[in-house]
Amino acid sequence: MVYFVGAGPGAVDLVTVRGRDLLSCADVIIYAGSLVNQELLHYAKRGCEIYNSAKMYLEEIVDVMVKAEKEGKLVVRLHTGDPSLYGAIKEQMDLLEGAGIPYEVCPGVSSFCGAAAALKQEYTLPSVSQSVIITRMEGQTTVPEQETLHKLAEHGCTMVLFLSMGLTEQVKQELLSGAYRESTPCAIVYKATWQDEKVVRGTVGQLPEMAKKHQITKTALIIVGDVLESDYELSKLYDAGFSTEFRKAIPKQQEQGIAILSFTEQGTIKNQKLANQLKEEGILCDTYTVEKYQRPGVQAFQSLPKLIGDIFGKKNVLLFIGATGIAVRAVAPFLKGKETDPAVLVMDEAGNHIISLLSGHLGGANEWCKKIAGLIGAEAIITTATDIRRIFAVDVFAKKNNLIIKNLESCKEVSACLLSGKQVAILSDYKLETIPKGVVLVSKEEAGQYPCGIYIHREGQERKEKLPFPMTCELLLKNLYVGIGCKKGKSREELLLFLEECLGSLKISKERVAMVASIDYKAEEEGICALAKELDVPFMVFTAEELLEVEGEFQESMFVKEKVGVGNVCERAAILASKGTLIIKKTCKEGMTFALAEKEMTLQCCM
Repeated sequence: MVYFVGAGPGAVDLVTVRGRDLLSCADVIIYAGSLVNQELLHYAKRGCEIYNSAKMYLEEIVDVMVKAEKEGKLVVRLHTGDPSLYGAIKEQMDLLEGAGIPYEVCPGVSSFCGAAAALKQEYTLPSVSQSVIITRMEGQTTVPEQETLHKLAEHGCTMVLFLSMGLTEQVKQELLSGAYRESTPCAIVYKATWQDEKVVRGTVGQLPEMAKKHQITKTALIIVGDVLESDYELSKLYDAGFSTEFRKAIPKQQEQGIAILSFTEQGTIKNQKLANQLKEEGILCDTYTVEKYQRPGVQAFQSLPKLIGDIFGKKNVLLFIGATGIAVRAVAPFLKGKETDPAVLVMDEAGNHIISLLSGHLGGANEWCKKIAGLIGAEAIITTATDIRRIFAVDVFAKKNNLIIKNLESCKEVSACLLSGKQVAILSDYKLETIPKGVVLVSKEEAGQYPCGIYIHREGQERKEKLPFPMTCELLLKNLYVGIGCKKGKSREELLLFLEECLGSLKISKERVAMVASIDYKAEEEGICALAKELDVPFMVFTAEELLEVEGEFQESMFVKEKVGVGNVCERAAILASKGTLIIKKTCKEGMTFALAEKEMTLQCCM
C-alpha cells in the first residue's frame, strides 16, 4: 500500500497523528526534499529505505513505489504541507492506478494555515472578507486564463499566493490592476512554523522592496487583504444576542451589565471589591470613580453628568456607592419612563445597606438589590408597596412571562386595587399555573362583575369585542416566531415592510415577535440580521438537516431545495424555533418569504 502523507507546514509536531504513525510503520519513505522538515524522518523505523524526491524524476518515484508494493512493503510518499495544494500528487496517483497499485491520502496542515498562525490572523473577518483565494503567479507553470492574478484580484478578498516569491514585481502590478490598492496590507511569511520562520509586514506597494530587503526569494507565502489591518464586525457565532441550536440568545438587558460608580477613596476600594465578586458570578461589570481615586481596573471620570449621559441606557443597572442624593441628581436629567429606565441602586461605603432606588419592577432593581445584598452580606432596602406587603405585582408578572403591557398606567390601578383589599380579575387566553392571593380567574361571561381586571389575550382579525373590564390592564404575550427566507441583498426596510404587511393582515402587533429564525445559509445575511436588531429579538439559525426533520406538510420549492438543501425554510424554521403551530403559512413577495408560528405557553404567576 502507498500512502500520500501531508508533512505539515514545517514544525515537526504539526504532522498529524495518523501521518506520524504511518511514518513509523513505513518500509519505504520518499520525501519532498528540503521542503519537508527532515526531523520527521526520525520517526522512521530502523531499516526503512529513504529517498529524496528532489533528485528524482516522476517515473523514478513511481518505479520505487511499484517495486516496494510488489515486495509487500508499506510506502509513504511524504509531501510538504497538505498534498492537495500544489503537491503534484495527481500524476503519481494516475500512474499507480495504471499499475494496479492501491493508495490512500493522509491530509496535512497546509502552510497557508501555518502562515495565519504566524501572523496571528483570521483570514475571514465579518464585514471585511468572507472568502480566501489560494493561487499563484503564473511562471513556468501556466494558469488558466480566467484564473490569471489580475482577474482574481478583482474580488478584493483575502488572497494567499504560493510559489510567487521570485515574481514580486509582477505580483504587485497584477494586484494593483484589480481591487487592491498601494496601501492594501500585505505580508510575507517565510518558512511558516519552522525554527527560522520570518514574518514581514507592509503594503502591496512595498511588496518587491520587502522581499529584496529581507532576501526572501522562495519558500514563502504572500498574504494580501484588508483583514491584515482593519476594523471588523463581531461574528454571530459567539454573539450573545444570537441563538444557535446549542444556546439561547442572552436578552439585551442581561448583556449590557452593571456600572458601579464611586466618589471617595473608601468607596473606590468597595467598588473594586464588589466588581470582582460580580465578575466571579459571571456578571458583566464596569467600574468608574472620580479621577483622583482611580485604582487599577477602575476607570476614572472628571464629569459625572457626562459619564451618566454616556452610559445611561447602555447599562441595565447603575449602582452608586455613596450618598442617595448624588444618585438622584445624577440620573434625574436622563429619566424617560419605567419601561426604558435602567435599574438604579445605591449602596453605602461600608456595604451595609443597598437601596433599590429606581425601576424596581420592570428594570429589575428590586431583584438586583436582593441579589447583590445576598452576595456581600448587606441588607436590601426595598420600598415598593407590593413587595413590602407581598402582594401580586402585575408588572413583575409581565416581565417574568415576557408579556407586553399596553398601558403602564393600568398597572398602578391594579396595584391600587390590591393594596386596598379589593379583588382583581384575570381573563386569559393562556393557561395560568397558579392564581395569587387577591386575584381571581374569570370567564368572559363573569368579567363584567369586576371593575378592575387583567386581560391577557391573543390578538387577531376576528377580535372586535370591547375590553372586558371598566379598568383593564391589557397584556400581550411575546410568543410569535418569524420564519424567514430571502434572496441575497434584501434590505432591512424591505423585510420589515413585508413583515408588517403580513402581521397587519391579522391585526397582530410586531412587538409580539420573540425571535427571527432561518437557515444557517443565511446566518450572515445583513438584511435579516438588521431586521432582528430592529425588532430587538434574537436571530436563530438551523441547518438544512435540522429543518428537514420538522414534520408536516409544507409549500416546497425545488429551486430553494437545490440551493440550500431544503425546499421550505420559513415554515420549518418558525415551527422549529417555537415548537408551536403555524398561524401564518408561507407568504411570498419579491424574493422574500415569511411564516409565523405561535408558541403555546403556561404563564407563571408570582408574588
